[in-house]
Amino acid sequence: MKQSHAHVGPARSPLLADLDPAALEAVVAEAQVRRFLSSQVICRAGETATHLFLVRKGRVRFSRLSTKGQEVVLGLLSPGDIFGLGSLIDVAQNYIGTAETLEASEIQVWTRGSIRRLATTYPVLSSNALQVAMRYVAIFAERHVRLVSSTAEQRLARTLLQLGARSGTATPGGMEVTIKNEHLASLCDISPYTASRFLRAWDRDGSVRKSRGKVHITSPERLLLD
Repeated sequence: MKQSHAHVGPARSPLLADLDPAALEAVVAEAQVRRFLSSQVICRAGETATHLFLVRKGRVRFSRLSTKGQEVVLGLLSPGDIFGLGSLIDVAQNYIGTAETLEASEIQVWTRGSIRRLATTYPVLSSNALQVAMRYVAIFAERHVRLVSSTAEQRLARTLLQLGARSGTATPGGMEVTIKNEHLASLCDISPYTASRFLRAWDRDGSVRKSRGKVHITSPERLLLD
């Protein structure tokens, strides 16, 4: 299982998959590796997408504000994930979300000019970026389907299990997910109160152990509600 603090080499990112060694070296050489402290904003929704970003180490929250000013979490990004795909498009695009680090992180960064030039030189790069974009679309489509067809409890359970499998930390008693209640609730499209209520109930029956900023999943089979 991939731990939240894991470090990923560039070749392990879907963006750079199937590049031959020489092409991979050329693409990586064009990027800068930037280090961010926890709670630092990397880019903001609405700004022009001037860079493409690849998470090498740490975790990043990707979100945007509703018309009422409420933060809506679009996703939690882990090593290997990319954002800023609008930088690859011919016509200038804006970032669709705000990216903020959840812990100390390393981010590989390409300028719009360099990544577009590289995508022309190495077409597999464009193909990989399109596949990543389609995967994000599929995730949002599944989220919408669950919103209209699943209960709040089912959505919370499914999201917790997915986070555990994708970026949780394996422990002797199960898996640990580092996440705040409000962010978990937003990912599930439920209220923080509802999320807290279900987490307390699961804590009582031994499915999870809840502590500040963490959820320890002790019995994942009990959370398979659908």
